[in-house]
Amino acid sequence: MDNNTDYNQISHLYHFTKTNPIKKYSEAFTFFQVLGNIKHKSVLDCACGDGYYTRLIKDCGAARVVGVDISEKMIARARDKTNCHSHGILYDILDMSQEKQIGLFDMVTSVYLFPYAQTRQTLSRMCKTMTMNLKPDGKMVSVTLNPLLTYNCLDIQEQYGAKMIAQGPLIDGTSIQVILRTSQGNINLCNTYWTKKTYEQLLVAAGFSSIVWHQPRISPAGLETHGNDYWQNHLIHPGFSILKCQR
Repeated sequence: MDNNTDYNQISHLYHFTKTNPIKKYSEAFTFFQVLGNIKHKSVLDCACGDGYYTRLIKDCGAARVVGVDISEKMIARARDKTNCHSHGILYDILDMSQEKQIGLFDMVTSVYLFPYAQTRQTLSRMCKTMTMNLKPDGKMVSVTLNPLLTYNCLDIQEQYGAKMIAQGPLIDGTSIQVILRTSQGNINLCNTYWTKKTYEQLLVAAGFSSIVWHQPRISPAGLETHGNDYWQNHLIHPGFSILKCQR
């Protein structure tokens, strides 16, 4: 899987992105609201990075949790954190565009996996890999760039500590540079924009059905910390969406 973001180079800084207000009060909250009850379920967390969401999934009562990522250093950090907290999660290095089956799970999750597909073919293979690792009637939940995002609304994201610079109009395959402000400096990520139509076509072709898009929500802590007005631009023009579908 080709992308311009070398997570081996930023692995020591990436955990600071979780202090971003969108990630802290909206992304994680919405993700677990959409995920629902996962007690006693088996979950494959794709593009798990340093295992932040993987550990939270295990904390929610999942019986078996496996985290996979293309970055060796990210997986090493995930393993170190898991050893410290005795989570008992299995981590492995995996390129999600390889169409490889490592097991059959009740659920497959991912947080910003799809934006790292630079071609339609790579995105298609990612979708197929997820299907291959799901049990019949298994579910997939994924956080991705908002496919209804418009070029004129990219500047709004800067209010929430994420500058987004598109290399042209937002059509399939447009490159978007995401610059996240953290306490340790800026972190640059290179994403690729895909339309809702393309996502749904490829997901259906991979064997998914019942595709539902969920817009961001704000946690009670986020409302208490920043107030309603602060979140209005985010809710109207969110930078991310969460899709949920069934095999």
